[in-house]
Amino acid sequence: MKRLSLLVSVSVLGLGVLCAQTVDLQQVNQYAKQQYKAQWKSAAMSILPVLDLNEQGGYTYSTTIGMPNHSKAEVYETLSNKLGQIVDLDTILIENLEQGVFSARTYLYSVSNQVGGFYRFHLCLHPTIQLTAKDNEAELEISLQYYEIVKTDKGLVSSIFNRAEGTPLPAEQWLVADRYPYNERGKMPLATAEAFTKSYALIQLLVEQLKK
Repeated sequence: MKRLSLLVSVSVLGLGVLCAQTVDLQQVNQYAKQQYKAQWKSAAMSILPVLDLNEQGGYTYSTTIGMPNHSKAEVYETLSNKLGQIVDLDTILIENLEQGVFSARTYLYSVSNQVGGFYRFHLCLHPTIQLTAKDNEAELEISLQYYEIVKTDKGLVSSIFNRAEGTPLPAEQWLVADRYPYNERGKMPLATAEAFTKSYALIQLLVEQLKK
């Protein structure tokens, strides 16, 4: 995915950005395993009360980031730049300094996967991150509506004849609501529980880094 680095007015960020860690798949995996010991089903159930479904079939996590003695413009500039430093921004949706709104998407490929007969199924996250700046604080919203499912030709049967990963097929989208907190009786219960848990791990890491 295309990496967009927001490097404008880095001096405004001070030491906070210099000390921040990049939130990527490796860090999300490590954090989730440390926090939940790879017990993905029980972990998904434990975080269920925190991630309520919305009307669109996904969830939105909201919190406030305090920045005392900062104007709305300073809050906007500092946090939007910091966000660009700590996570790959796949798509920028809104940049509006006057309204104080910055919205973007990030992408994590294969936070969990499962092998089938002919395909390997990769569950990917494509959440929206929105900052709404105000004087002295900002509202942070992280929304996930669906899992992106990428299939590659690397299943149990196909791998016998072809050791390469193969070309990914067109991606599918699974609403979070259809597998909430995971798909108990349908396809890939463990993989969907892991994806749900790691989506929350991503949230925790983003909030932690933005508040530094």
